[in-house]
Amino acid sequence: SRKAFMREFRKVVETADVVLEVLDARDPLGCRCYDAEKMVMSVGGGRKRIIMVLNKVDLVPKDVVERWLEYLRNDFPTIPFRASLQEQKEKGSSKSSSLGADLLSRSECFGGDKLIQLLKNYSRNNGMKTALTVGVVGYPNVGKSSIINSLKRSRAVAVGSTPGLTRSLQEVALDKNLRLIDCPGIVFASDTAPSASLILRNCIRVEQLSDPIAPVETIIRRCGPHALCAAFGTPLFDGAAEFLGAVEER
Repeated sequence: SRKAFMREFRKVVETADVVLEVLDARDPLGCRCYDAEKMVMSVGGGRKRIIMVLNKVDLVPKDVVERWLEYLRNDFPTIPFRASLQEQKEKGSSKSSSLGADLLSRSECFGGDKLIQLLKNYSRNNGMKTALTVGVVGYPNVGKSSIINSLKRSRAVAVGSTPGLTRSLQEVALDKNLRLIDCPGIVFASDTAPSASLILRNCIRVEQLSDPIAPVETIIRRCGPHALCAAFGTPLFDGAAEFLGAVEER
């Protein structure tokens, strides 16, 4: 339940020295949780650090990634990231990409070394290395577990495209001074986003939908009928029901 996930989230925030907020590069603001950021800063009395991880950067154009990094870095340090190709194969990889042939041709994760180096910098206190606990938080299905597995370079936690796969805290030690905590995906109770928007972010299981038409109507409003006709090879339609019928008949 949402309440149970929120309890787990609070445990992560209270335990962690640094919190990684994972954002999907395809919709960074749509999956950014300002309430979570406020909670982190309030619980730590301003001493806890937040690092944003802009994940799945291989799925959007390079210039778009660069502009998002510039924007997000006005608030917190932000690292571009792409999980290892092995993680993507296990979840089902996408054909679209954008950071160029060089990035796509490599199987290792992108951004992992920079992220670990930044965390190790935070673990140094007066020149001495200290243990650092890092919480990994974000909306469901933004790639939190894949990031942990990529940093660990092994399948340390379960991954999948189904929302809510991670149901409880999972701890992974990268080394003797660096410990990661995987948090279940959270959607704040105060989140005022329409349910259709949460569905389109894959935050809600499809089998739990009470109204499957609403998210389709949202897609039509955002993309327009002509773009959808071109993408799905359907004739021009009038309304969500007619569009779904045309897709079914293909």
